[in-house]
Amino acid sequence: MSTPNDFFGVPIHRNRHPAATRVPQRPLSALRPLFEAVLQDPEIAAFGWSQSGPVPSGDGRTAGLRIGPPWFRTTTDHAVRDLRTLSLEHQHPSLGGHRYDESGGGTARRRLPYQGPDRERYGRAKRLAEALESGAFDRALVEFFGGGRGATEVTVWPDRIRVVEHTLA
Repeated sequence: MSTPNDFFGVPIHRNRHPAATRVPQRPLSALRPLFEAVLQDPEIAAFGWSQSGPVPSGDGRTAGLRIGPPWFRTTTDHAVRDLRTLSLEHQHPSLGGHRYDESGGGTARRRLPYQGPDRERYGRAKRLAEALESGAFDRALVEFFGGGRGATEVTVWPDRIRVVEHTLA
């Protein structure tokens, strides 16, 4: 079987590693509008994620693909090197996000309202991140980008996608 040469019109190159998953898979067409909304945003210079799997689960079976938190580099974030800083897990340096009030003590956390320059841009990035991490597109992500044996880093620019595979020996 041949390896796909593009993902939504953006060229890619690598080997294919089939994987199984327990999460019901959604059609790739459901990911396309989320992907394109971020890809076509002139303020987002690049975005990406890491993926690895299959991952052994506690019951001795093999779990599906694991997606690291997607990150988003805007045109103002070029000096930021730590990709975790560019994820949406915390307040993004230029996209903004939600902070949490932990003053209640214990484990109670209250999500505060969005703070940042552009709620719509943040929302588009957040929807893509949630879709990638949902597990609903794992088969397609492995098919297009690998990650079956080791870790794979995917970086997306408007004109290309770079896939770096770190295979396990």
